[in-house]
Amino acid sequence: MGLENYGRFKELALLEQRYDSLRFEFGYLYGQRRIGKSTLLSMFCQGKKSIILRATDSSDSDIRRYFSKTLNEARGFSGGSYESWPDFFSAIDDYFGDDQGIVCIDEYPNIVVGRDGKRKRTDFASALQHAIDSLFLKRRFVLILTGSNVSFMEKEIGDYGAPLYRRNTFSLRLLKFEFDEALLGVRKVEDVFEKAKILSMTNTFPFYLSLIDQNKSFDENLVHLFYERSSLFIQNPGEIITSDIITGGYYASILKGIAEGFDTVMALSERLNLSSGNVSKYLEPLLSDRVIIKRGFFQKERKVRYEILDPMLAFYYRFIRENAGLIAEGFGERLWKEDEDGIANFLSHAYEKLCLTYLEYLSKNGRLNGLFVDFRNFEFDSKALGRSVQVDAVSAERSHLLLAEMKFSSKKRTIRDYYDMLEDLKAEPFRPYKQVELYLFGAGGFDDSLLSLDDPRLHLIDLPTMFKEIPPSI
Repeated sequence: MGLENYGRFKELALLEQRYDSLRFEFGYLYGQRRIGKSTLLSMFCQGKKSIILRATDSSDSDIRRYFSKTLNEARGFSGGSYESWPDFFSAIDDYFGDDQGIVCIDEYPNIVVGRDGKRKRTDFASALQHAIDSLFLKRRFVLILTGSNVSFMEKEIGDYGAPLYRRNTFSLRLLKFEFDEALLGVRKVEDVFEKAKILSMTNTFPFYLSLIDQNKSFDENLVHLFYERSSLFIQNPGEIITSDIITGGYYASILKGIAEGFDTVMALSERLNLSSGNVSKYLEPLLSDRVIIKRGFFQKERKVRYEILDPMLAFYYRFIRENAGLIAEGFGERLWKEDEDGIANFLSHAYEKLCLTYLEYLSKNGRLNGLFVDFRNFEFDSKALGRSVQVDAVSAERSHLLLAEMKFSSKKRTIRDYYDMLEDLKAEPFRPYKQVELYLFGAGGFDDSLLSLDDPRLHLIDLPTMFKEIPPSI
């Protein structure tokens, strides 16, 4: 299933506003690989005079030759390659004239510095700057540059010395689907536990949702994607890599370490026999491209854990990468069965991340009784309680506190879970907060003792509640 069937309503509306401005608009659209940039552009261009120029990792002359061929075909010409970028942009100007339209240049970094970012810069950006200033500002088309190298694109946008600095009229970083949009990708899955497993594994990433066969079970989809000899991620593991910088070496070792639970700088340093400084050096580009994220601890600013943002990528490094050769030889089913307990534990943690995605969605839509934007882990040795206190997620807004507990189990939550949360509230760091919200997630639902409680602070979230969300455009 493609993006044409669901998702990206807000982003498409933003692009349409630029198109309807009836003046020249120039913007950046960027985000990690497999996030849906090209598909969004295809949707935006439907029914409009447009040209999409996709830049491969080739030489400057090869890219110009390909762009020339694409443009000439659109113009109905059979000419050869334009001799320079200024000549090419002049032809673009002639093609659109006073018409409304769209020009998309996909994977702009490939043209300027190459996919690895190490090639000498071409004159493309300087030529484009001149074309904007002398030609395009008088026109009515939308020019969009896209890129998967997130750190490069953000530097390009913010670098006052770059040729295109402040020429753009908008920029849009494309992230994974909103929670409600992702639900449209599993709307045919009737069993809520099956739906929860699929969403926990894909966590609203468009590319992975597009690979799911909604007529098959979670296990069947998992085997098809990872454990069959012909599986996509066995035959072409690059399909699951969401950043151009992950080319193996220490990057792969760090990702595997994080996937296995070595999620601090010190733990990774010991596992890889690298200095903590070198570990931090490798972590930074992974953070910039949002391959990994930091998960902080409530009121412990210096304590952080790293986690792989994309559960499918985490699953690949945790279970598949070192066994890819065996799976290709036909041992996939046996490995899958051996991994069953580990997969169940993995899904439990992935479900917690899905619940956080849901809480973030509720917060963005003003449905958490406060602006909670940073959900953190909580671990504290409480003298008052005489024990260690652990809470899955904590967030605070001034004197307003939110605590959340998540558990992926078919068993119903009981009133004991509620009392446990109330006792945790007595921990010393929580005492200053005057207003409290308690979110209790129960995949298997709640027993009558919980459902009959009259506590306005308590919010019970079961799977049917999570999955009833519908995007406003539907």
